[in-house]
Amino acid sequence: MIDPNRIRRLVPLNTLTKANLDRLAKRLDVEKYEAGKVICNEGDTDPETLYLLSGKVELTSVSTTMARHLDASSQEASFAVVDLPPRPYTVKAANDVEILRIGNYALDRAVMLDEVTTTITEIDSGKNDEANGNTDWLSEMVASEIFNKLPPEKLASLLMKLEAVPVNSGDVVIRQNDPGDYYYVIKKGSFNVSRKDGQGKVEILNELKEGNVFGEESLVSGTKRNASIVAMKDGMLMRLSRADFEDLLKKPLLTYVTVDEASALVKTGSKLLDVRPENQFRQGTLKGAINIPVYDLRDKLDTLVEGARYIICCQNGTQSEVAAFLLSQRGFEVCVLKGGLRAIQKPRG
Repeated sequence: MIDPNRIRRLVPLNTLTKANLDRLAKRLDVEKYEAGKVICNEGDTDPETLYLLSGKVELTSVSTTMARHLDASSQEASFAVVDLPPRPYTVKAANDVEILRIGNYALDRAVMLDEVTTTITEIDSGKNDEANGNTDWLSEMVASEIFNKLPPEKLASLLMKLEAVPVNSGDVVIRQNDPGDYYYVIKKGSFNVSRKDGQGKVEILNELKEGNVFGEESLVSGTKRNASIVAMKDGMLMRLSRADFEDLLKKPLLTYVTVDEASALVKTGSKLLDVRPENQFRQGTLKGAINIPVYDLRDKLDTLVEGARYIICCQNGTQSEVAAFLLSQRGFEVCVLKGGLRAIQKPRG
């Protein structure tokens, strides 16, 4: 993490609101280079933007014998030392320096999100509701793994499609066994997640707060709601319709592969995950697959290999989509076996 005040003058970071700059700063670190060390070479193609925070660097190119120097105290250092690849020159530390390195995708995303969140805040301010100007929920939401995976244009569209819905303490936002209609983001308030078993006993499963999302499982699977969500106090929700959820969130995040593509991925280290119930798994699956039923997945996330890619399969693909969406939210790289095991003439045992 870097002190936001150290990057406040940098272009285009100087256009970000304080809240958005603070959020970005939490994900950035300073790199230190001793005098004489090469920071980047002419012709390098890494997609990153470099800023000089302290010290002095020397800029040289094979196209000229002249060398240029840049001092961090100069106005020129408000701009990137290098940004778009390929690098136009070699950058070397003239003395001990500190460099800030930001991926170009992350930089473009930060600027885009700032524009969208500012617009949303202005719209809220015009409505004069009690939650005006509060973007904490938005910061929490867009910092999550699932929204980090969305292409910037899809995320911008999604944010602008969100509809504000006030709730009162005790309101049932989602009722168990009802059909799925909306995807929700909590802007303000707290909500209990509960489930009723066959004997009528109600169990509290979780508590949700600002920035948390809910309602995705039935929208992904097309099944009924598997739990109830009740407001514990007055608050505000932002909701997305089923159609917009499909177009802006589900489709961009789910990747499908054929059995041949899955086989090729396994050879390069990807892992197979069968999310059917255990009794179905025992009847036959893909060679090498492990079994974690989709309904047990949340409780067994720690058994999965961090950083691994998972190819998810089930009977027809529906449970796989739910599992893939769930794992995407937790930061896993996943893809779905297209058509499920049913699409394969002879399951591999």
